[in-house]
Amino acid sequence: MDKALYKPKKRAGNMDFYKSILPKRGEVLAKDNKVMLKAISNKEYENYMAVSYECAIIKGFFKRKSFRKDLWESFLEDTAANYSIFDKATGEYVGYCGIKNLNKKNWELAIELLKKYRNQGYGYHALRLMLSALTSLTGKRIYRSRVEPDNYASQKLMKKIGAKPNGVSELFIYGEDLQKFQEENRDLIDRKLERLANEFGVEPIDLIGRVLEFRIER
Repeated sequence: MDKALYKPKKRAGNMDFYKSILPKRGEVLAKDNKVMLKAISNKEYENYMAVSYECAIIKGFFKRKSFRKDLWESFLEDTAANYSIFDKATGEYVGYCGIKNLNKKNWELAIELLKKYRNQGYGYHALRLMLSALTSLTGKRIYRSRVEPDNYASQKLMKKIGAKPNGVSELFIYGEDLQKFQEENRDLIDRKLERLANEFGVEPIDLIGRVLEFRIER
């Protein structure tokens, strides 16, 4: 990354400021000997659809043209900052990482990788590079990440980049619907879930229907 190209201006404390100092579409954010991160560009539509499809829980949605259109537009939103991950040696598209909403006080991380590139260090290198570059450019030092309780690979990745447990949060189910879901799925509580609940300072039942919160300080 050429810091001279992205020299921080006086902080304005809003999304427009951050977008003004971050790389434009297709420009390099950072690179090391394993990966290169580039700001999302219009020509990468197929790549983003491919990785999103592989990571999707309900793949049937991708049959709808309107769904694919809305998904792609969400990647290009001004409030988001998404970076394509490329293999440094081959130039192949690996996946993407980014910030979900630049307007939030503590920026939430996003990352999805194609299956064939998982568990090979790409996620670690990509997040480490992105966090280092964003902190250098913007001065942001606190980030958050949300991970499902049964996604052990992502939990391991968060810990590897220095993230710390920070409780739990709701994501898709709220209020009475959440309470009902928890009661109906008490049988999901096992020793592994109990250990995880203890690590995050909550009761095991609190992990059902919720996601883990991680805090990252640079």
